[in-house]
Amino acid sequence: MVDKRYKRNEAFRYDFGKPLGCEYRHITNVHDIETKSAPFQGEINNISPNGLQLNCSKEDAGNLKNGEQVEVTFTLSTELFVMVGEVVWEKKDVYGSLYGIKFLTLGMEKVIVDELKKYAKDQLKK
Repeated sequence: MVDKRYKRNEAFRYDFGKPLGCEYRHITNVHDIETKSAPFQGEINNISPNGLQLNCSKEDAGNLKNGEQVEVTFTLSTELFVMVGEVVWEKKDVYGSLYGIKFLTLGMEKVIVDELKKYAKDQLKK
């Protein structure tokens, strides 16, 4: 079992009972030229308006490091999100890696909260 202690001190955080599938890419900047890696598969354990916890299998861990930028793509309810964030912590175990991602994409807080409300309501109907 993976330790899911929260390191973010926020008033609102949604913990997915069953992790939400996502895709992520490394972002590198060399001489002001942005390059993105091929996509890797991951899962989101929890999300807040300011960040998320990314769970990656050992095979797909993609070797993210603290301070690196990453683009995470996921769907909540019906809204597709493409969020850029920074790795702020990592924890490796025998199953893979957990990463704390702080969003760098600005102005999405209200949209995330609104979509999480829709998502939670949809989950209750199942």
